[in-house]
Amino acid sequence: MVDFSIETTGEQIVAEFGANAEGKTFVVTGPSAGGLGAELLVTLAKAKSSPAHFVLAGRNETKISPVIEKIREVNPKIKTTFVKVDFLDNSSVRKAAEEIDAAVNGKIDVLINNAGIAAKKEFVLSKDGVEQHFAANFLGHFILTNVLAETIIKSNGVVLNIASMAYTLAETNTEDPNFNDGKDYNAWIAYGRSKTANILFTYALAEKYGGKLTSLVTDPGMAHDSQLLVNSAVDEEFLGEGFKIAGERMKGKEVPKTVLVSMQQGIASQLRASLDPSLRARAPAFIKESNIIPVLPYASDKGEALKLWSLGEKLAGESFGPK
Repeated sequence: MVDFSIETTGEQIVAEFGANAEGKTFVVTGPSAGGLGAELLVTLAKAKSSPAHFVLAGRNETKISPVIEKIREVNPKIKTTFVKVDFLDNSSVRKAAEEIDAAVNGKIDVLINNAGIAAKKEFVLSKDGVEQHFAANFLGHFILTNVLAETIIKSNGVVLNIASMAYTLAETNTEDPNFNDGKDYNAWIAYGRSKTANILFTYALAEKYGGKLTSLVTDPGMAHDSQLLVNSAVDEEFLGEGFKIAGERMKGKEVPKTVLVSMQQGIASQLRASLDPSLRARAPAFIKESNIIPVLPYASDKGEALKLWSLGEKLAGESFGPK
């Protein structure tokens, strides 16, 4: 029996719950080489009870091809499919969702909304005019998940969103997601808003689909060997600015220390959420260090979750919910 903690690794989770992966179809966004999504899939491929199909959805096939090769090397029985998607382009997300739906033959057991960006210093809008963190981390996955929702429901599947403790940096702002046209932009606040949105979206899915759709959200922690921080150009000084914002929001209380984790530790929560039915039974929930923990009230507030849903529909130009 695994003693679930910050020390728990993905390999331990697969050893404990790998039988639940047998014959399953997993869709993972943003599984580029060197990232947590790639680490998760390669680890899952080692399960004694083989998954059936991995769909890897990302922007850059060159970065994902080595991951597919590694999966095939570890377990050639698993079918692998690459789908191109740009989460800063709503039309690309819709096209990708249609391609995924066509590829999975009516079966998605786990959708892991893993793709994302962190603390980009420059204010940038998506193709559809939405601030890039909010677009890539929330809106694109909002569209993807809703387009695939009926397939997931029919499969008795689970949606897994990826947040982080950066949600404590900011509430979402559904009135002004674009920071007064960039005039009030702050990279850490933008990232924090998007992570809060990931959590609220998890609760909104459960509310909107009336319990038919299982939704969970995890915090992988800060993996020191992941590509996320490398790709965001976060240095020590810039990271300090984030901690300063956190300190101001704590109003004099000590800011919890950030403990760096390995890639294997970083994927443990996602794998437990994907494979352990006891966690799914408690959905919607926030999982950190492989255990369910409470979130701050603003991140699970039903009213805020539904306001975020309405904003998502407005920005997507489409209404979503049970068919």
